[in-house]
Amino acid sequence: MESTFASEPNAKSRSAVQSISRGFAVLEAVVAHDLPVGVTELARQCDLPVGTIHRLVQSLYELGYVDKDESSKYFAGPRLTKLTGTRQKTVAAIAQPYLDRIAQELGETVAVGTLKGGFVVGIARTPGTRSIRIHTSIGVPSHPHASALGKLLLGTMPVEQVHHILDHTHMPRFTPATITDRPTLLDAIATAQERGYAVNEGEQEEGMRCVAVAITYDLAPIGFSLSAPTLRMPDDVLTTTVDTLRKAAVALADDLRGVRYLTSHD
Repeated sequence: MESTFASEPNAKSRSAVQSISRGFAVLEAVVAHDLPVGVTELARQCDLPVGTIHRLVQSLYELGYVDKDESSKYFAGPRLTKLTGTRQKTVAAIAQPYLDRIAQELGETVAVGTLKGGFVVGIARTPGTRSIRIHTSIGVPSHPHASALGKLLLGTMPVEQVHHILDHTHMPRFTPATITDRPTLLDAIATAQERGYAVNEGEQEEGMRCVAVAITYDLAPIGFSLSAPTLRMPDDVLTTTVDTLRKAAVALADDLRGVRYLTSHD
């Protein structure tokens, strides 16, 4: 008679699974911080001893999945960056038809973006069909405090991490409307989270209005942003735009989760 315990994992197997699980937890924590993070903070976030974190992160460093700065704080390494770059290309490819449809329907420039190194960067975009178009570049960073998408994505993070990013990116003034003090920005971030969308009221470029809506996708903080001259986006048009972006965000998130499922179960 075959032992009922034959299929149970042995101690060595369980230990290997635990090590892999902890290694991925550290990787996720490093990526979640966006900016370099120390061992002590990683230990707190992962709820593991500092010594354990140090061993894991050193192994990840030797493999090239994390890198470290002069103060021995860790950030995404070249091998992890390569993987995330591939993921962003996948997101861009899946998002492009949605961007094309939104731009055609609303006539304005629309993009999908994320946070990278504390700055907002575009992943994919479609220019508007109007005679006066907004020109945005893929991969060119912009300051999150003066960006509708930046405010929205900062709101998904702990406030300590928001301060850490602002220490790194600072809050330069671009126009008279730019928010340059943290309490006011934190209020704007909270408002964006409450209503489910964020607005940039000429804070990066005078005469421009931008609205952003989050795409609920658990592998990265991403969202739609749509820009137009302020005169072309009064409040009633803003409301219609938000509704359109929200519907597209739900559909795109479903598509992205489907790809993730297929990728992880092939």
